[in-house]
Amino acid sequence: MPPFYLKYISYLCGMKNKENLEYWFCKIGPIDRSEIPFGGDGPLRSAVEDKFIDMFGEQAKTCGSGWGLKEEMKTRLDIISYLHITDPSGGILKQIDEILSKRPMI
Repeated sequence: MPPFYLKYISYLCGMKNKENLEYWFCKIGPIDRSEIPFGGDGPLRSAVEDKFIDMFGEQAKTCGSGWGLKEEMKTRLDIISYLHITDPSGGILKQIDEILSKRPMI
């Protein structure tokens, strides 16, 4: 097995042993679509990835970004991102999970 794979496997195993894993969530904008250059998410994503390494001494397991989020969907994501505070019983998340479980897998 190539050394890269061994390093990656040991990294993933280490993640499984950690408790209370969380993801950082960020939205930025708005900006007119015509002002975004081709590949315009790359520099922002790279800056975040670099700062993650500076802060935590390791590369993030995942990092995603992209322009195109409209105001209506941003509002929905805001509501969902605060459910752990606004709905501590988890009832709304259970309803969402039930709806998602009935969707056909794409």
